[in-house]
Amino acid sequence: MRSRTAAAAASSLLLCCLLAACSDQERSIAVKREQLFTLGYGTSEDQLDLFQLEGGSSPLKTRIAMREGIFYIANGNAAKVVRFSSFGDVLSMIYNPEKNPEPQVLKTAAAGQAEGAGRRAQSHPFRAVGEIAVGADQTVYVEDRLPPERRIQDKESGALLDYVVLRFGKEGQYLDYLGQEGIGGTPFPYILGVYASGSDECVVVSMTQAAWLVHRFDARGAVLSSIRLRRDALPLPEKGSELIPSLDKIVPDPDGRSLVIKVDYYRDSIDPSTKSRVGVEYASSWAYRMDPRDASYPDRWQIPAIEKADKNGPEGQTLRYVRVPELLGAAGSDLFFLASDDDGKTYFSAFDRSTKDMTRYSIDIAPDELLYDSFFLSREGILCALLGSQYEARIVWWRFDKIVRGLRGTISP
Repeated sequence: MRSRTAAAAASSLLLCCLLAACSDQERSIAVKREQLFTLGYGTSEDQLDLFQLEGGSSPLKTRIAMREGIFYIANGNAAKVVRFSSFGDVLSMIYNPEKNPEPQVLKTAAAGQAEGAGRRAQSHPFRAVGEIAVGADQTVYVEDRLPPERRIQDKESGALLDYVVLRFGKEGQYLDYLGQEGIGGTPFPYILGVYASGSDECVVVSMTQAAWLVHRFDARGAVLSSIRLRRDALPLPEKGSELIPSLDKIVPDPDGRSLVIKVDYYRDSIDPSTKSRVGVEYASSWAYRMDPRDASYPDRWQIPAIEKADKNGPEGQTLRYVRVPELLGAAGSDLFFLASDDDGKTYFSAFDRSTKDMTRYSIDIAPDELLYDSFFLSREGILCALLGSQYEARIVWWRFDKIVRGLRGTISP
């Protein structure tokens, strides 16, 4: 289960410094939320298994993607991928029949039956559905895990290579799978993200203990580039700096030719009385545009943290602290970040790379909707979310494509 509260605790650091004035970053703009539809918990086509209804192993990933108003939900616990309209109508499903009952809403596609003959349910022996992406031609890319007998131990890194990216056609038919060398290639280590870039490439981000791996594939499944970013070789804002880098996320740039990498930096915290190291403190955050052809960094931007003020500091002083926002993705000329705070609000920030301005928005998410969450940023700048409450999952969106300056008029939804 991926809790926003837990994510905030993991990605936030309290930096204490005694200052007086309030920061402009504390101001935010409220953005209207639109609730599109809800899904109950269960095993039928129009239900989700978010919390491992039958008990047993830990919950698997559930992820959401959206393309041209159609929603795709990859539900790991139920071993299925379901396609919904924006009204919540079930359009199609790919499912493991060993973990799901016989479809009732959808017709089951028979072997050899003509495609495109209505709403269909296709079977596939999913094991651990996870990350999902959808191309412009409606090719669906889905993370899955191999059975134990097909897993490989990488001798160099020691990592277990046991994940692949399955490809399905627009009618739900299985096409093939992507590995590190392309179609049918070596499995990936643990997958962090699967993306369909603006130029309709598939980008797979995976990781080992020593490095992050980024593989780019064209629409045919051929490898375009492979990058290995070692943990001890993360970029620094200044050469020779003693800052401690921590990679936040790697996402494709909307230009289809670049990657965006966000790194947070920390420094040793020294006790002035003893001159000894007592921990680490936040220093700064930077986003870099990487050229995957040579792993160079042509551009970089310093990303402001969210500054907050606590007036109840010692001796009446104002205690200042920061929250480090998490990179969600990129759309148009903007980078987008998520952060939650102690005030119970969730904040979505847009950083315009051309002007270097950061605009902070507050979005309406109730605490009881954060039992599980999955966010998706479309290439048009629409923020979509699957929010898990106690009794139902809610599919919502915020139309940032209509209000963010760097997005208006750049792409037609």
